[in-house]
Amino acid sequence: MATYHSHHAAVPAAQAHAYRQGLHDQVIGLIMFAASAALWIFPMATHDGAKDAQVNEAVVGAILMFVVGLRIYRGSTWRSDAIVGLAGLWMIVSPFVLGLQDAAVDDGNRVLDIAVGAVLVATSLISLLIVRADRRAADADARRARRDTA
Repeated sequence: MATYHSHHAAVPAAQAHAYRQGLHDQVIGLIMFAASAALWIFPMATHDGAKDAQVNEAVVGAILMFVVGLRIYRGSTWRSDAIVGLAGLWMIVSPFVLGLQDAAVDDGNRVLDIAVGAVLVATSLISLLIVRADRRAADADARRARRDTA
């Protein structure tokens, strides 16, 4: 009796595209949204840290929740990934730019900012890589279709 191995079967192009699109828009978007919500909610709930850090986190978190919410609802573009990535980079450097490293009470804010920033940068890079892989697969499918019809 023959054993079926999934890596031997070709996945239809439309199904592979739908999988990559769902992963890109919903799964990655949900992770981005959770990180944005943590950035927005945690400082307000704890009232820890300097006020400039809390304002920075609230503003960036609110902007990101809007951008990522649209990303999930409408689907994303490279622009939304770039905005999320740049906001993540800002959150990584903001504790140092704002001078928060001088106060011991701000360690929680610094850890939150850097952790959320790293998640946002990583997910935006992964999202861009998924878009790139999807475009390459679509191009390869188009070349294959042209070759098969010729």
